[in-house]
Amino acid sequence: MGRFRRYRTAWSRHHRSGGFGIHSPFAFNFVQNVLGERYPYYAYARIAKWRAKAKAALGGCWPHSSSLISLNEARMLFRITNFFNPSQLLVVGARSGVSAASVKAVSSQSVLHLYSPQYAQSKVQQQLLQPFGDQVHHYSAISECVQAYFSQISGDAEPFVLVNEIGDEMELDALKSAILPIVRKQGVIVMRNLHKHELVARLWAECKDHALYGQTYTNGKTGILIANPKLQLEHFSLWLK
Repeated sequence: MGRFRRYRTAWSRHHRSGGFGIHSPFAFNFVQNVLGERYPYYAYARIAKWRAKAKAALGGCWPHSSSLISLNEARMLFRITNFFNPSQLLVVGARSGVSAASVKAVSSQSVLHLYSPQYAQSKVQQQLLQPFGDQVHHYSAISECVQAYFSQISGDAEPFVLVNEIGDEMELDALKSAILPIVRKQGVIVMRNLHKHELVARLWAECKDHALYGQTYTNGKTGILIANPKLQLEHFSLWLK
């Protein structure tokens, strides 16, 4: 969704974000009590410290400092993860590591599989994620990361995938092979930076096209796809902070 369209649809998205016109009980609860929750969670203070640490570490020398995840969005990622409470997490792209730490903070028992080619060179990622110890497995190859992650998904466990950015067509193809089957089965996929990264936007569009059931929520910047055969296919355009 381009900037002009986001401005043009701002009122309707804000109206829908209040629950107006949403008939699905699941969607109404998800919009009101997860995406729109205003009460603080126990991890908010930690998330704020992580973001402040990342901002200080990156300073003014990082050319992409403006893309540091906002505090509101990091908190929202935590709430979404907390709602589904997955035991295995897949995060693609880390930048500062704040988004990865925010989803990992939900459970001390969860395992995070992180694809981040820059991890070994990124002091800030290491500072934020090393305290989680061996519950964070980081990979420099996307195929290795995806294979390791899905080998741990068993039984009734549902995949939970967060895509922050996609580096090239090879990564896109690997993610398509891994993620599109989720869309036709069951799981949760969150994608960030839809307005900044063309490859992420393309993957998001393909996921929506492949969906036979479930629900999507987006503000044009962040998208959440909940694949669930019990949910009728619906797409919600919202005002997400």
